[in-house]
Amino acid sequence: MLKMNQINKVFRTEVVETHALRNFSLHVQEGEFVTITGPSGCGKTTFLNLAGLLETFTSGQYVLDGEDVSRLGDYQRAKVRNEKIGFIFQSFNLMPDLNLFDNVDVPLRYRGMRAAERKLRIEKALDSVGLLSRKNHLPSQLSGGQQQRVAIARALVGEPRFLLADEPTGNLDSNTASGVMELLHEINAAGTTIIMVTHDPSLATQSHRNVHILDGQVQSDNTNHVKAA
Repeated sequence: MLKMNQINKVFRTEVVETHALRNFSLHVQEGEFVTITGPSGCGKTTFLNLAGLLETFTSGQYVLDGEDVSRLGDYQRAKVRNEKIGFIFQSFNLMPDLNLFDNVDVPLRYRGMRAAERKLRIEKALDSVGLLSRKNHLPSQLSGGQQQRVAIARALVGEPRFLLADEPTGNLDSNTASGVMELLHEINAAGTTIIMVTHDPSLATQSHRNVHILDGQVQSDNTNHVKAA
């Protein structure tokens, strides 16, 4: 599903050169649930941005779903990103002036899909997270956990090959976070590959594998004894 080989990412200014990732290699198989951990500044965010084709890298190779995406142009990266990758963010990133239906519709509009097909997909995605009955509500009318569920529906509506989740429970209380994790496990059990960044060690143990990053490199890659549900 995802193969990064010897990836380097260097940020340069006139006076300093920062190596965000150094000879970074990671392989994720289809259907896995992988958590990424590490201290602040270790390269987690850079990894997510590269994995999600939001940034380019300095050297190395990245193969996504069998396609070498290392040298794709901006338009090609955007197309692959829209069709194959779903994003879930800590801050939800919902549009406050749009209702739930229209928020989930956003990624589909870029595909030129007919309205009738978009409607079926949107309602299916909202139903899968238990919020179809509130499709006409605004994000401000929902709890934090419900807003994150909408964000998950938005990530799923395009039927992506894998999800990238950046601290998806970071702004939630423990009970709500547990519910979001249960939903992610259900999505993974249905076949969607998930890569999740987390600072919570208890969440890291719930995945198939926990990859720990330090100073831009994979420090450890451990299989968890307790598999994701």
